Amino acid sequence: MSIVVYSIKGGVGKTTLSVQLAQMLKYTYVTNDSHSSAHNLMPEEKGFLVSKEDYDEIPFDKNIVYDFGGFKDSRINDIIKQSKVIVIPTLTSIVDVQATLATIKDVIKLNTNILIVINRTRSNNKAIELKEYLSEEVSNINHNINSKIVFVRDSSVLEDSLFDCEYIEDKAGTNRFKRHIYRNAIEDMKLLNKSLEL
Repeated sequence: MSIVVYSIKGGVGKTTLSVQLAQMLKYTYVTNDSHSSAHNLMPEEKGFLVSKEDYDEIPFDKNIVYDFGGFKDSRINDIIKQSKVIVIPTLTSIVDVQATLATIKDVIKLNTNILIVINRTRSNNKAIELKEYLSEEVSNINHNINSKIVFVRDSSVLEDSLFDCEYIEDKAGTNRFKRHIYRNAIEDMKLLNKSLEL
């Protein structure tokens, strides 16, 4: 399967999630964001930039995680149509939530398999309230959306993973102390992976 991680809003953690998913699933990472350097940090032949300057169309293939930047790009429409699931990250601020709902309205015209990730959560109560709110709003947008909502806890370990683009569980290895420190991030990534099966 191929996965799209997308939001019209920047700064919601698309690249961090995309890289982790690509490394966890052993998929290729593809981004259209020329301001990102993640494609250069991926293992050889596993990270690609498809900038507007170099590509009129973005090639679709299986076993790819597409990381689409926080801007409009008409080239992504065919990829969204063909991908198995569209992962839409959000933070808990009202600006991010409004951008998430706008993103969903755009995406459902092309693909109704949506996984919303409430990213960098700190307050369990606030995240649960937001999940309930988003569930209701998504249902109001379209009753036929096949969607799930999951949480990814705030973690400096995940943010730091962009420096080497290594999957968090591989980074922890068999070191018991590291596995203890990374345990929340590892659990959240495994749950995210499981939730891709809509």
